[in-house]
Amino acid sequence: MENLYLEVSNATTSYKNFTVKNVNFSLKSGQIMGLIGGSGSGKSTLIKTIVGLKKLDKGKINLYVNNNLVDIKEHLGYSPQENSLFPYLTLKENIIAFGKLKGLGKNYIDDRMKLLLKKLKLDYAKDKKIVELSGGMAKRADLIIALLHDPEVIILDEPFSGLDFSLIKFIWNTMGDLAKEGKIVIVSSHLLPDIQRHCTNLGFVYGGDFYDTKQLIYIMKQKKLFSLEDLFEKVL
Repeated sequence: MENLYLEVSNATTSYKNFTVKNVNFSLKSGQIMGLIGGSGSGKSTLIKTIVGLKKLDKGKINLYVNNNLVDIKEHLGYSPQENSLFPYLTLKENIIAFGKLKGLGKNYIDDRMKLLLKKLKLDYAKDKKIVELSGGMAKRADLIIALLHDPEVIILDEPFSGLDFSLIKFIWNTMGDLAKEGKIVIVSSHLLPDIQRHCTNLGFVYGGDFYDTKQLIYIMKQKKLFSLEDLFEKVL
């Protein structure tokens, strides 16, 4: 198991007419951070900055593997809000195509495909085109692509949109399994009770500022709030 440490220091990122500043947090192996905030608060912009799809205005984002600084892009799996797969290719064809784009060898792709199709219960759908999949199946297919190269850090942006209870539970269980393997997981979601139940760490984007777990706990104690739902109802 790798020893992982993700450090975000004094980071600022902006998009059009808003900025997310003062982003400071750290995560280590086995931790799951729930990223929360109102719609349009900048959660997705922050995520895109962490994964390298958007330039960091200032600050640092560093990943250490076994105490060695590495290129985070090479160790990261990302599942965006919108499905990123080729719609008229089959799931199997998508896995092979993305595997080649990631520079993975044929045998490695085949082995990971068998493992992930079984793990995410999509064996029966590997020869279906993405446009033929239900929303829940397509989300799980997208997750396969994010996990294909066995990344150390997995970031999921609103993975539960449009899913029923059983699939939401399944994806949370999958994230829990990844954390048990020593991975770092970051997930943004509006499912506040689930975030509070499953995540070891929190990040709250509000008014252009970022609040980490300790700051949120302090705010909630000061205002005598007992849940994240209370925080949104009485502070936002």
